[in-house]
Amino acid sequence: MIPNGQTTGPVEIRKLLSSGKRVAAAATLITGLLALAKGIIGQLRGSPALTADAVHSLADMLAIFASWIGLKLAERPPTKRFPFGFYRAETLASLLVSALILFAGVHLLVESVKGLAGQAGELHHSVDVLIAALLSALISYGIYIWEKRVGNRLGSQSLLANADESRIDVLTSLAVFAGTGASYLGVSKVEMVVTALISVFIVWLGFKHGRVALYSLLDASLDPGIERQVIEAAGEVPGVMRVAEVQLRQAGLFRFGIARIQLRKSVDITRGHDIAHRVVGAVRAAIPRIESLTVHLEPFFPKELRVLVPVDGNTAGALLSDHFGRASFFALATMSSENVDSINFIENTARDKQARAGLAAIKHIFLKNRVDVVLTREIGEISYHALRGYYVEVYGAPAAPLERILKQFAAGAMTMLPGPTHDSEAASAPSSADKT
Repeated sequence: MIPNGQTTGPVEIRKLLSSGKRVAAAATLITGLLALAKGIIGQLRGSPALTADAVHSLADMLAIFASWIGLKLAERPPTKRFPFGFYRAETLASLLVSALILFAGVHLLVESVKGLAGQAGELHHSVDVLIAALLSALISYGIYIWEKRVGNRLGSQSLLANADESRIDVLTSLAVFAGTGASYLGVSKVEMVVTALISVFIVWLGFKHGRVALYSLLDASLDPGIERQVIEAAGEVPGVMRVAEVQLRQAGLFRFGIARIQLRKSVDITRGHDIAHRVVGAVRAAIPRIESLTVHLEPFFPKELRVLVPVDGNTAGALLSDHFGRASFFALATMSSENVDSINFIENTARDKQARAGLAAIKHIFLKNRVDVVLTREIGEISYHALRGYYVEVYGAPAAPLERILKQFAAGAMTMLPGPTHDSEAASAPSSADKT
């Protein structure tokens, strides 16, 4: 298991936290003043609808204040007691927002039902109520735009929840405006019908945001799309044969995760550690909001192997070549279990190169083919390390026909070469006399 350690997170996102905190503080003040003004006018003019809307705005103010607390706590760096930071304070704030939205929705629904049933008493309307409702709608719309923009930049659950609530404020204020206007025209109970419909929508929003916050607290998988991004980013790291599993959990603006990656059995601890850190870097570069990723290393057991063998012919009975880089052909066999499913022969166009013929052949073959294992009698230092750079396992093979070599490998009768069989391939370069 190779953890990447706990870090303080992307700097640009932490700067955005301050921006979100400023929005929440300003919105708290404005919404509080708006609730106070509507409450006073509603009580003085005897308008239950405007008074209920004031209660709704008061719930909004408390919700936005909770978001401010969450964003402020999220700025604090991790501590020994809280090694994963305080990011879930924002999720808790979002849960509180949802509870307040539900409260406001149920309250408005009860009031509207009473009004429709004729239990709310005679409604009194005035110009003050109309003006207050219209100004409330305009101010709430401005707050909605502001919270939505910053919430999307931050990915803040609570700010986005508050933005939706501010959007509902616009509708409720317009409902009060339309209802009192309809009363002036002699149409009764319009306000209560509209308010009842909006209150049902408010209750739905409360459940919606509460579900997301609760799922976050329970470490549920909330975004399969991001998990796919992690798999793609990790799978592109050289040496990673397969990304077996990715698990992500959300904490406020950030995500923490576990990835299980599979490497070839021949990869040692040092190289495995390096690959794990490359995976962490690649994933966090692709998805900056992943605060921490723990990588588990596992052995790779492929369903089929692609085995490369240097041979001096292009038939199943061709003999193993004495020189890897000077072989006439390379046999690329696809093997599953102990069976040879297919064999393709690739002509070695690099065999007549003066030097580094093996390296040239490897580059040519690996451009279009995946190779898991190489079986060879001998291999030079450059070619050996080039193959290991591709995370290919190299086995020593006896001088025998191709068919017998593949059978022996399938039976587990070969051992992996610990290193090259000679220092340089220069000694095996063809001489001028050989060419003539």
